[in-house]
Amino acid sequence: MEDRISEIRQRYDSADNPIQETVAQADRLAASIESAVRRKTAGGVRNLHVKVNRSGIVLEGRCDTFYCKQLAQHAAMNVSANPLSNEIKVS
Repeated sequence: MEDRISEIRQRYDSADNPIQETVAQADRLAASIESAVRRKTAGGVRNLHVKVNRSGIVLEGRCDTFYCKQLAQHAAMNVSANPLSNEIKVS
């Protein structure tokens, strides 16, 4: 039982995951950013996924133009001042 608790704590303490107390806040922020990006790009980002962790915000997905990628980034920046990594692929 002790090992299981330790494993769960490690998972939440890693840089890729928000701390347990802020999981709900991170989910709300991700949803807000996703909504803003969809609005600003008129749905131009396919398979959009927003991750929020201790390191900041990560945008993932695909779009047709670099302009659409830039619009997505600016939409996310308008919602949150956290560090942002735009990993949207242009294809």
